[in-house]
Amino acid sequence: MSLTLQRIFGDPDLNGPAPLQLKLSPDGKFVSYLKAPEDNFEQLDLWVYNIESGQHEQLVDSNQLTTQRVLSDAEKARRERLRITQSGIVEYYWSPAGDSILFPIEGNLFLFRLNHENPLTQLTDDSTFETDIRFSPDGLWIAFVREQNLYILNLTDLKTRQLTTEGGGLVSCGLAEFIAQEEMHRYSGYWWSPDSSRIAYTKVDESPVEVSQRYEIDADHFGVFDQRYPFAGKTNAAVKIGVITLASGTTDWLDTKIETETYLTRVNWFLDSLHLAVQRQSRDQQKLELLRFNTASLATEVLITETSKSWININDNFHALEGGQFIWGSERSGFNHLYLYEQDGQLLQQLTGGNWVASDVKAVTRDTIFIDGFKDSPLERHLYAIDRTTSDPTAIKRITPAGSTHQVSLNARGTFYVDRFSSALEPTAVNLCRTDGEIIESLVKNSLNAQHPFHPYLGERGKVSFGTRKAEDGQTLHYRVIAPASNKLEVNGKSPVILTVYGGPGVQRVSNEWIPPWHHYMASQGYGLLQLDNRGTTNRGTAFESPIYGKMGDVEVTDQLAGIDDLASHNWADMNRLGVFGHSYGGYMTLMLMMKSSRFKAGVSVAPVTDWALYDTHYTERYLGHPADNSTGYHDSAVFPYTASLSGKLLIIHGMADDNVLFSNSTKLYKALQDQNADFDIMNYPGAKHGLSGRRVNIHRYSLMDRFFAQHVAQIPKPE
Repeated sequence: MSLTLQRIFGDPDLNGPAPLQLKLSPDGKFVSYLKAPEDNFEQLDLWVYNIESGQHEQLVDSNQLTTQRVLSDAEKARRERLRITQSGIVEYYWSPAGDSILFPIEGNLFLFRLNHENPLTQLTDDSTFETDIRFSPDGLWIAFVREQNLYILNLTDLKTRQLTTEGGGLVSCGLAEFIAQEEMHRYSGYWWSPDSSRIAYTKVDESPVEVSQRYEIDADHFGVFDQRYPFAGKTNAAVKIGVITLASGTTDWLDTKIETETYLTRVNWFLDSLHLAVQRQSRDQQKLELLRFNTASLATEVLITETSKSWININDNFHALEGGQFIWGSERSGFNHLYLYEQDGQLLQQLTGGNWVASDVKAVTRDTIFIDGFKDSPLERHLYAIDRTTSDPTAIKRITPAGSTHQVSLNARGTFYVDRFSSALEPTAVNLCRTDGEIIESLVKNSLNAQHPFHPYLGERGKVSFGTRKAEDGQTLHYRVIAPASNKLEVNGKSPVILTVYGGPGVQRVSNEWIPPWHHYMASQGYGLLQLDNRGTTNRGTAFESPIYGKMGDVEVTDQLAGIDDLASHNWADMNRLGVFGHSYGGYMTLMLMMKSSRFKAGVSVAPVTDWALYDTHYTERYLGHPADNSTGYHDSAVFPYTASLSGKLLIIHGMADDNVLFSNSTKLYKALQDQNADFDIMNYPGAKHGLSGRRVNIHRYSLMDRFFAQHVAQIPKPE
């Protein structure tokens, strides 16, 4: 049976029944998750696994609750920032007691009570639209944002109370601004105190941000939006943080000195519900301060100051402990590691250390800290345990088995964890385990047996291999090669190769985890594929990331071309028939590779940045600095100085409603190429955002790419 694009984007999902958003209930009785039905992988339902009975149960069929209600603009933007492409139940939250689950569908809130005669209650109706929902720590309230203001709902009488009134127009309360969501990965703008008596929240005023007109072209209408988009070098939104006391309804504003030239990156409460931890980052992102506010006296102190000669990566490793102590993540050693601090900012001990990246704190118990990271290999994420009293930061124990990449969720007591894991040729499976590593139950085996949806296509897969090579500065680059599975495109015993590239900071593409079916489809057509993580990509330490500082599209191109050189060692690789494909930063890299090298027959650039002056402040200035201070770097990092050197056939694809990498990035390139009478192809998708999601869009664009590569890389005659 032949693998087709229609089958890749059809039902049931070729990746198998791998659930999403796995969570252990607070009482430890259930594992909850989201799963799509076999006949529609784009819509998610709510399920639980009962640990005692060993049974899986669907709690909510989302199809019974959907009304095809149009999402609010705020929710559309939030889902785009979170890269949520499916529908139905896309997020959910356990009550602190573990007796109910809260979830939204199309802006309405629902509560499912376990072991209740009438378990499902709709809390809000279609007259309003709620987003960013959260239980209070005591489980008595729900907070959410409605019409740019913060509200709470009493779960006893189901009455709603509005907490803020200033939201509206260019002002929002409790809602994370664009920069926070897209670039800082801070998706919320409010935080409950541990005792549920107060809420810290942001007030965002976008009026300082320059107005730019963004055009959204859909199939049957044309919209012009006055978007407050903070272009590199321009003014950011003004952000304040206040603390509202629920009993009185009064807000105290903190003197954070966070203005348009600084960033509010993270907010956390200390466990005493009195002190608030606020992380403040300088505009150049070379200084990060941890501030502690006494929310009663409003007194402020700086506990920690981190500095860098390039930039500081934001992390989520602040973790409040009893007695005011806290865990802090820092890259001061060159790799992100964890440190234990006293409440006054005194360093007590380093918890982890070595030439590897400690990623996230997953749980903290009386004796043990559980984290995930890359101690054993930069290609595999694992769960590790650390003794809280250790004096040796290298004394760390791996819990998850080697040979796979793991995403884990622990219960609060640190006794159990849910392990969602995969390897390059084994799809995602799920185990319930004890934290000594013992498997309690295999929740989803997802083995490639005769019943698996991918089983009929196992013969379509090419051999997968991993390799390394040295960069110019001696650092190690990792790459992955998929050999062609057929000889359909062979010429003189050799096959064409597609370089699939991302190459941008903050992202890792080469890892030992399940390879998406499109790669196997290309192998089944007779292509080989190469993927390499160049310098500048993540999870390798600051020395590996920082070579891109001040100029982008330079060392990344050098490293990718070095990976191409290694292809010659594969006797099946036709070095005269090379193609390249990338999306977003990968789209930018596709352009730079084709303009700085003549080695590619053709390339497909999807949603590319073409001029970094057209991208936002926080991302762009992190790597290039302020345009006023680095005009040469901005000029040399854009594609326009190199358009005259474009080599090979180029296809540019962009969504016409992209509010992240604005469509103007591509239209500006269209004009430049037209002015030099260059031959290139385009495909624009009406109404599509940056992710270009949706079954029909994906089938069309991948079919287009398929024909494009067949004609210009494999050089197969185009069918009549």
